[in-house]
Amino acid sequence: MLESLLMTVNTLAERYGVNPVIFGVLYFGSMPFFAVSSAWWLRRWRQKRSTLLPMLITGLLFIGAYLYVLVAGHDLPVWVYFFIAVMLTVGGFSTWRTFQGSQKPPAA
Repeated sequence: MLESLLMTVNTLAERYGVNPVIFGVLYFGSMPFFAVSSAWWLRRWRQKRSTLLPMLITGLLFIGAYLYVLVAGHDLPVWVYFFIAVMLTVGGFSTWRTFQGSQKPPAA
C-alpha cells in the first residue's frame, strides 16, 4: 500500500512539476519559524512598536509552501487552486483568531 502511494505521489510530482520533498520541507520546516515570528509579531504589537517586518515574515512563512506549488507547478487542475485558496482562508482565519485572543496588551 505504501509503495502504491509513493508511486502515485511520484507520478503526480512528475506530471505537475512539484517536488513533494521540497513541499514537505517548506511546509513542515517553516512551522517553528512561523511560531517564532508570530511571537515576535505579538511582542512588538504589545510594545506598540512597528509590526510590519514580523507581519511580512510571518505571512511569507504562512504561504511559502503554497507559493512554491503555484510557482513551480504547471498545468495544475482547477481544484488545486481552489484547495489552496480554502487552506489559506481557513488557516488565515484561524491564525487571526489566535492573534485576536493573544493581542490584549498588558494592563498598565
